[in-house]
Amino acid sequence: MEYQKWLAQALRDLRTAENSLNSGDYYACAFWSQQAVEKALKALLISRGGKVVKGHDLVELGYIIRDELHIDVSRIMDHLRELTMHYTTSRYPDAANGLPYEVYTEGKARSVLEMAREVVEWVRQNLQ
Repeated sequence: MEYQKWLAQALRDLRTAENSLNSGDYYACAFWSQQAVEKALKALLISRGGKVVKGHDLVELGYIIRDELHIDVSRIMDHLRELTMHYTTSRYPDAANGLPYEVYTEGKARSVLEMAREVVEWVRQNLQ
């Protein structure tokens, strides 16, 4: 099934985020955390008959899940707001107001990764 492919990649991206944290590549941890959540949310949409939505705005994906699938996203919405920005700030000096590899700290990366884990787990619970 298509949604299982998206979820499998989300889980691999989460693992990549963890590996990046462990290697000290904190900016990469933030990026892969955002990617894991994006793919997990898209897996949820696909699992309920939705189509793949283009774009990287996690808040927008949350609203689509709320409005089209009628799933309460209030528990994860703050995480989606925080995680969305890491798609760009973790990669581009002009978005991060500095070099991403210097801007991200271990503490920030750990926080972002924990949020991603919580959202991916929330998605898994809603797939069942």
